[in-house]
Amino acid sequence: MQRTLIYSYIQRYLALFVGLGQRLRRTPLRAWPTLEFEVREATALYVVTFLISASLGVIRQILLNARFGLGPEAAAYYAAFRLPETVAMLVAGGALTNALIPVLLRVANRDDEQSALRLVNATLTMMLAFIAPLALVAALAAPLFVRTLLAPGFDAPTQALTVSLSRLMLMEVLLVVTEAALAAILISRNQVLLPALAIAARNVTLIGGILLALLIPEVGIYGPTIGALIDALIQLLLLVPGLRQRGYRPEVIWEPNNVDLHTVGRLMVPNALGAVSNYAGNIVDTAFASLTGIAAAVGALFNAWLLIGLPTRLLGVAVGQAALPHLALLGIRNDLAGFRRLLFRTLVTVSVLALFAAALLILLGRPLLILLFQRGAFDAAAVDLTYQVLAIYALGLPSYVATEVATRALVARYDTLTAMLANMLQLVIRIMLAMLLLEPFGVAAVPMAHVLSAFGETLILLVVLWYKVRDPLRTP
Repeated sequence: MQRTLIYSYIQRYLALFVGLGQRLRRTPLRAWPTLEFEVREATALYVVTFLISASLGVIRQILLNARFGLGPEAAAYYAAFRLPETVAMLVAGGALTNALIPVLLRVANRDDEQSALRLVNATLTMMLAFIAPLALVAALAAPLFVRTLLAPGFDAPTQALTVSLSRLMLMEVLLVVTEAALAAILISRNQVLLPALAIAARNVTLIGGILLALLIPEVGIYGPTIGALIDALIQLLLLVPGLRQRGYRPEVIWEPNNVDLHTVGRLMVPNALGAVSNYAGNIVDTAFASLTGIAAAVGALFNAWLLIGLPTRLLGVAVGQAALPHLALLGIRNDLAGFRRLLFRTLVTVSVLALFAAALLILLGRPLLILLFQRGAFDAAAVDLTYQVLAIYALGLPSYVATEVATRALVARYDTLTAMLANMLQLVIRIMLAMLLLEPFGVAAVPMAHVLSAFGETLILLVVLWYKVRDPLRTP
């Protein structure tokens, strides 16, 4: 029965891919940037681009592992991502995009399209005025942050390298903020082609940076770091054709008293703090891994999460992001029956497929790691350690994808506070569990604490969401 259900889902997705390709072939190329997609079409498009991005990510990781293995440079590189990621998610990323989408839809329906575009400029002006000094403070605080919180177990040279890499990576935050705000213009109207292509473009120049480090060893880990900065710029530039067709023009607009801007902020702040809490969990994982005394532990966690991240993005993020503008519009219209049907169908689909993906990762994870990564400095011992972590992380896959969908459904109901509180509670439980499990289980304690706390977070979100979809929406 379960096998038949899974086959049915797979066949449905394949039919969607075929239909999507046929529709794009029938549409003139100049109309692609503003082509609107249904939920299933948008899901198929996100899945394709996430697969491309993931494939490039695997190539990136193969080259990175072959060049740097799980040594000190790799540990510094993985750890360095945590600080700029946290700053970026505080003010941008999914937090800003998802907060803008329902408000843009409401403004466009209440007033007109130009009012919605003006709101984007007002939001972006406010965000950039805030992010520059924040990034500067983060850069100045990087040595203390790395030494006391991020990687207290690293030796002094590795900590110094981590600080240097973190400061370089902070430069991309301005680009991330701008791309997050502008992508919302297109996504809110289900014009997801260019934002999806921006996802697919990730890792292109980062791979180029690794190749440069292979050809010129003196470049070292700075090659992929600079490549990541150029990746962010490319992602932003890919949005330009769609924005021009929508009539968007960048403009500095300072409107601190704008009511709609306040609504964006009210939605974004809890969303951002929840995202920071989520990334703080990554920092916690890095810190506990460094305390095991096993230098390879940090790299093993990163490589394992790379493989877990693929089905999480394909099922949770792709499907949830495709459904968000449709759920938001149903919420504005107070079509609760339609909202519940779409949400239930989405949750069931991603949960069934996540169970299947988890089983595959547990059964085939070791040969997959050998096939992808066991070469150069990444030896058999690295494969064993990474698989141990991967198998545990995979147990929580249904929870990860359900959380992605549930969080976006709550955003569509103008609720981001619940997700923030649930995520913060999850982080507290995760830290407590990691402290209890670290001594008896070593490195395995990190993914064990992650999985157990993640299921608790998902349960909280689903219970609250069940109540939220019963009453008419009272828009702020």
